[in-house]
Amino acid sequence: MKIFPLIFSIIIIVLISFSSGCYKEKFYEGNDLQLRFSTDTLTFDTVFTTVGSATKILKIYNDKDLAVKISEIKIENNTHDQFRLNIDGISSNSAKNVEIGANDSIYIFAETRINPDDPLSISPFIIEDNLVFEANGNTQKVLLEAWGQNANYITGKGKGKHFLTTCDMGEIVWDDPKPYVLYGSLHIDSCTLTLPSNTKLYIHGGIAKSSNGNFYYDGNLYFHKYGKLKTLGTTEEPVIIQTDRLEQKYQDINALWSGIYFLPESRGSKLNNTIIQNATVGLYLDSLASISLNNTKIYHIGAVGIYSRHAELNAINCLIADIGSYNIVVDYGGKVDMTFCTIYNNNKDDALVLKNYKCLDDDCVNTDPYPLNANFTNCIIYGGNQDELLLSNATKDIPDNFIYHFDNCLFRVKDITKNNQFPHFFDNTTECINGAGENNLFLDVEKYDYRPDTMAIVIDKGKYISDILSDIDGLPRDANPDIGCYEFQK
Repeated sequence: MKIFPLIFSIIIIVLISFSSGCYKEKFYEGNDLQLRFSTDTLTFDTVFTTVGSATKILKIYNDKDLAVKISEIKIENNTHDQFRLNIDGISSNSAKNVEIGANDSIYIFAETRINPDDPLSISPFIIEDNLVFEANGNTQKVLLEAWGQNANYITGKGKGKHFLTTCDMGEIVWDDPKPYVLYGSLHIDSCTLTLPSNTKLYIHGGIAKSSNGNFYYDGNLYFHKYGKLKTLGTTEEPVIIQTDRLEQKYQDINALWSGIYFLPESRGSKLNNTIIQNATVGLYLDSLASISLNNTKIYHIGAVGIYSRHAELNAINCLIADIGSYNIVVDYGGKVDMTFCTIYNNNKDDALVLKNYKCLDDDCVNTDPYPLNANFTNCIIYGGNQDELLLSNATKDIPDNFIYHFDNCLFRVKDITKNNQFPHFFDNTTECINGAGENNLFLDVEKYDYRPDTMAIVIDKGKYISDILSDIDGLPRDANPDIGCYEFQK
């Protein structure tokens, strides 16, 4: 009789084995699949002074009640083999048909190995790539970021992230001989940031996505109400603020980072012998902010060189050129005083915009005026348009609300003097020149050389100012100075 239980047990084992061999895993196939990651960014934040490596761990979660199949995992570019992966126990930089069980997870180990002595074309300051996941027709990405060159990395927070620096109304001095690299957005409040001569601040920008889904240019430097910027550059050793991409092909590219913003009531910032380039906006001055610029060059800018809104701007021996849109916009009134400045426009917008109001509706039918007081002395305001000045006055019945004067300046205007615009424009000018004549104005605009040509009409046409005896390059001005930021050296 005992043979029957034995036969029955054998039959059960065979049936179980047979059914197990034929079992087929069911996978979730919905196109709404979203994998969950332990982080959206793997940051290798070691500062490499020699050849070094670091490893980070990423955990990928399947929150579905069915298994999922990831059709492909790969590194998007990995141009110089900067990153290496171990995907669920297998060493490979890519994998296909990777399965994750229901409500389960897998690990990916990511490694970077960097030589900071490699050229910047191979090992720039910030090395970025993406870890790409393709599943059910959807693409998800995790950012890979690492530091390449030996430098002072300010934030280390990653693209689109913000970092606040305060010092109890004191001063922070960046005086390390190594360059400083900003990644993301740095906010300065209750603090003065001082950049000594020869300081190099490289800002890593690019497109970032905000929490509400909007895209914007990353790489911002913000100064709040009690934040100030002080640069102490010299002619020989200027302070340089520019993109972190130092390869030759990027030198005159604009909009590689966002810009420098002085938020409402940020007052007292002073920039001396400073170069600002490759940004979307060079300087943005918001309500009641104030800044003084001396021997400062702002060029290779994507949108506006200087945007001053309801603020105060003082500039001496400054160059604002090679701008994607307006060189200088003075909006909603404020105070402007510019002396020995060259404002050269190379596009269809205007070199200089002066407005004394803000619009209160989309059609600007209703406005809120605020007084404007703008003075320009020994300045070049020029370009290829027939009018390089745009004036807009919302209170023509109140003369004191729109005060402007040009003294010993070179500009280009035509239609602005018509009866329906500003027919008395020249009443607000003294010893100015309208148009550059047939001779070249600059040595070589194509090479961004804005020094006066040998026959330039601006030579010896400036007004002598006793306390400004040198030009933007520190070269002497004579008793009959030239108009613009450069003095022709006879």
